[in-house]
Amino acid sequence: MTGSRAAAERRPDSRAAFAAYQAGRGAEAEAIGRAVLAHDPRDAGAHYVCGLVAADRGALERARRAFETAAALAPDKASLHVTLGTHALKQGDDAAAESAFRRALALAPGSVAAHTNLGVACKRQGRLADAVRSFHAGHALYRGSAWWGIDPASGTALLDPAQHETFRSASRAKLAHDLAQLDYLLEMDQLAPDLAGARENLARVLAGFGSEERPGAPRTLTAEERRLIGPIYNRVIHRPPDQAVSPVINPDLDCTAIERRYREASPAVVVVDDLLSPHALAALQRFCREATIWFDCKEHGLYLGAYLHDGFDHPVLVALAAELEQRLEGIMGRHRLSQMWAFSYGQAGAGTRKHADKAAVNLNLWITPDSACPEPEATGLTVFDVAAPPDWGFADYNLDPARLERLVAAEGRAPVRVPYRCNRAAIFDSSLIHESGGVRFRSGYANRRINLTLLFGERAEQEAGRPQERADAEPLA
Repeated sequence: MTGSRAAAERRPDSRAAFAAYQAGRGAEAEAIGRAVLAHDPRDAGAHYVCGLVAADRGALERARRAFETAAALAPDKASLHVTLGTHALKQGDDAAAESAFRRALALAPGSVAAHTNLGVACKRQGRLADAVRSFHAGHALYRGSAWWGIDPASGTALLDPAQHETFRSASRAKLAHDLAQLDYLLEMDQLAPDLAGARENLARVLAGFGSEERPGAPRTLTAEERRLIGPIYNRVIHRPPDQAVSPVINPDLDCTAIERRYREASPAVVVVDDLLSPHALAALQRFCREATIWFDCKEHGLYLGAYLHDGFDHPVLVALAAELEQRLEGIMGRHRLSQMWAFSYGQAGAGTRKHADKAAVNLNLWITPDSACPEPEATGLTVFDVAAPPDWGFADYNLDPARLERLVAAEGRAPVRVPYRCNRAAIFDSSLIHESGGVRFRSGYANRRINLTLLFGERAEQEAGRPQERADAEPLA
């Protein structure tokens, strides 16, 4: 072996640096990366690894320079542009993030991450319609099935279900919901005939999950279970036709009076009945019952979540956000939509625990018919006259219920209790601690309690030595 060849084999390379980083050895990864760059300053992989380590240490500007250099040195590598864009989002540079994601999509049109994060960048810039188009494109790629959203070139869904956690594990509560929804859709003659066989496969897998005490406890699906339900599980197999409605908000509402009541309220909570027009309410009720978009099983299976970036994007929802900003400008002010989701609950059980949300204004709306709720006083919303302190971060006020319990108990002030009613909205300061009442609804899939949440703006927080979080943080876990 010649001396030059031996030296080349001893020379560190960026693959070793990345392997060290993946193993959690950041200092070693950085040292290898810097050694690589000493030999070859144009090694994009080494710049990338050094950027990852810098970002983990909170050196965000240094990380950004490293990611920019890596993307410039390897301009045809879409993943580097995705990384650069994601980092720009964390820094709040939404325009730069949008540019990076568009470059990534020019190279890799099938990148789910680029489509989804482009949607976040557009949403933050106030372009909700553009955001929804990007979210929808990523959602179709990620959740496509033989019945919806397949890739027209290949005729099949693009992703292998076995390679992604959302397709790889399930819980009894999630499977039971999906089976009830399939039965409802089959009864309504909304599914293709060949899905009757898929329904039987789902029932067979559900029977194998037993009756453990924690119905939401997930476990990994076996290879046989994935074979049986892989084509439909956590994929979109049905979505009713999008139906544009105008107006979405009830035109008879006295919005000036609502704004005045909000300003005068202490705590800042106002209840609005009959928020939606009849046609808008009917469109959302149908969408939430029929669209197979309930992918997230939460709180030990007590309810399921659907999110704006992952299918919860009906045109009525987009119009609702826009109309709220226009008609309730005295409440929303300069605040734009920051998040939107829906929760679907079973017929009995606990509601959401105490938490606050990372936004300025929260709108909570119920859409299940009143006939499904025999005890409206017991299953509504409670908003406490206690705000999460400004020096608390997202984990403090959203993921630490014991701490919130102590805070509420210490203040001892009377809360605002809002009984359940269909088409009733509660609008309040998102920093206020709140919880929903226990769920007591009549049996039957169509009677599941469904509530919508729209968040507007940013919560005013003191950084207190920690990175500023954005309102795109995941809702209540």
